[in-house]
Amino acid sequence: MRGATQTDGRFFIADNSSKQTDRFEIRQARIWLEGYFFKDIYYKIMPDFSAGSNILPDAYIDYVYHPAAQLLVGKFKAPISLERLQGDSDGTFLERGFPNYLASNRDVGIQVHGAFAKPGYKAVTVAGPIDTRNTFTYQVGVSNGSGDSGSLNNDAKDTDDNKEVTGRLFAFPFHHTGYTWLEGLGLGVAGSVGNPNKQDLNAQKTPIGRTTFLDYTKTNAGVPTPTSDGSTYRIYPQAYWFAGPFGAIGEYVVSSQHLVSGNRDVKQDNKAWQIVASYVVTGEHNTFSGVKPIQSFDPFKGKWGALQLAARYGELDVDNDTFQIIDPNQSASKAKAWTIGANWFLNSNALIRADYENVSFNGGAAKGADRPNEQVFATRFQLSF
Repeated sequence: MRGATQTDGRFFIADNSSKQTDRFEIRQARIWLEGYFFKDIYYKIMPDFSAGSNILPDAYIDYVYHPAAQLLVGKFKAPISLERLQGDSDGTFLERGFPNYLASNRDVGIQVHGAFAKPGYKAVTVAGPIDTRNTFTYQVGVSNGSGDSGSLNNDAKDTDDNKEVTGRLFAFPFHHTGYTWLEGLGLGVAGSVGNPNKQDLNAQKTPIGRTTFLDYTKTNAGVPTPTSDGSTYRIYPQAYWFAGPFGAIGEYVVSSQHLVSGNRDVKQDNKAWQIVASYVVTGEHNTFSGVKPIQSFDPFKGKWGALQLAARYGELDVDNDTFQIIDPNQSASKAKAWTIGANWFLNSNALIRADYENVSFNGGAAKGADRPNEQVFATRFQLSF
């Protein structure tokens, strides 16, 4: 049995024009079961009780008889975005960056995955999507397809026979080479192809503030709300590097789909990228799965936990042809965000985050003007076990 709770506070600076409300909220409230039967049949069932959640983010069975070929069925994270595949309590910032929102969040389907070790070494049997114990991992799957930033609720049914094919390769080229500072370098590429039939489009939002800047329901005069209808694909090169107290993550994505509105068919190629860098100033190892403090917080004994500082820059560029359908006075054509943050790890289970983010926009305001910058300070108290 495991669990996680996240309580956030978001406070907007100079927000008269954005009309955002300063707020406290429960971002996550999860209790889940995971384990295995008969040595090689693993499972996870994870409901979320926070407001506006997906109700059942994860519910899957994973048959892991052999490291090279394992079978995953149910609802799980789509194997596309690198940062999305981080544990939901392990990220560097309160929210993930722009590239994650041009890929599906969770989806229902079936996946074959596995791992291989460097010659002379033995592969670890239970191979996760990001597995530093194995030199090479892969995932190939077929799912319903939930669209950019999509995650079907547990009671939602697929509406057409078309399915989405996803695939991902990730490797550690310097595994077991003796070059300590390079062994934590991982390189990968992921992608998907699909052919949805009149699939609803999800709005695009800023990372920390979660403010909508691309709204597919805000169309030009007399133009119906578009859907995604026709061939889609994503290309997703990705990399990370963790060495000692230093960590970095980089992603780039092209997400292509057809926006169909009445007799209009617009091919939309949206692009996004980001670079994340972090450093643990108290000397602990920085990893993709978070930081484990050497000393737990105990001020009466002079112990203060671990401190990680981080910075991120990312952009999301909306295809200009989108605005043949969408009103450019109500949706921006580009969003650029820089973020700085501090993470205070009180112990292996408790964490306090504090982030500041500034987002600038191209367009999105009346008469072709740029929407005002969004500035937000956000903090989180998190407990996970």
